[in-house]
Amino acid sequence: MRGTTIRGEIRRLTRSGDSRVICPVRVEAIEQLTPRFSRVIMQGDGLAAYRTIRPADAFKLVIPPDGIGSVRMPKISPAGAPVWSEDRPTPLTRGFTVRTFDPDTRRLAFDVALHGDGPAINWLTHTRPGETAVLLGMRREFHAGDVDHHLLIGDSTSLPAIASIVESLDVPSTVYLQSETPAERALVKGDVQWIHSPPVIGPDSALEQAVRAFRRPPGRLQAWCAAEAGVVRAIRPYLVNELGVHRDDLHTVAYWIAGETSERGDAVRMQAFAKASEKGLDVTDPAVLQSLEFS
Repeated sequence: MRGTTIRGEIRRLTRSGDSRVICPVRVEAIEQLTPRFSRVIMQGDGLAAYRTIRPADAFKLVIPPDGIGSVRMPKISPAGAPVWSEDRPTPLTRGFTVRTFDPDTRRLAFDVALHGDGPAINWLTHTRPGETAVLLGMRREFHAGDVDHHLLIGDSTSLPAIASIVESLDVPSTVYLQSETPAERALVKGDVQWIHSPPVIGPDSALEQAVRAFRRPPGRLQAWCAAEAGVVRAIRPYLVNELGVHRDDLHTVAYWIAGETSERGDAVRMQAFAKASEKGLDVTDPAVLQSLEFS
């Protein structure tokens, strides 16, 4: 009897549609955490639909195409998808991780890594309290299965997710986390194996090399890995073939793709998911999603 698994629980919650959210949210505050991270606090009564709260829950924030101003709530199609007005520029979506959520006040906080100069950074620079965006969620990214040890691996883009996961665990964990500067050490509690380097991409990265030095503890091991697509693609076989992580105890995510814009990366994923659905594949299954992301 294996007990609960990260793959099984994510699949169950995804199929249930629990905590499906499409609602306007209002900026309440922006806090500078480190030179490379800011925290955004937003509030929205529609967040009452966010009922089952799990570590590393992910969502899309819809922001203006130039990153300046507010976004109005769209119409909702019969299938539950947002329909944007054709007489206005189509807004952009950016993915973030729930850092904290207070169901009583319906306040949600998320952390933003400050790198590059894209629309998300432009929005963060110019937005002011009172301006609105639209939140689309939630995508489940973690469940603590019935395991003896957790292995968490990520780059700076996954730091908020790993921080929330570590705070939720009551069994031992080993964390490998890449960041650009030592200032980020204050953002993650516990014992972390830090790799301070420029952003890591592709195979044979500094993050991969560090993970390959990991000595597997006895018992059942669950692994979670989120970083640039090429980095995750290189680490996944090692987790399965060398460390013996069961596929039901493994969750990997491409948080970004080197050389691709967020829009292009999302378009490629949506096309792959649509083709998978046409073939009758279960796109609520994390294993199917991972195979599409890393094929």
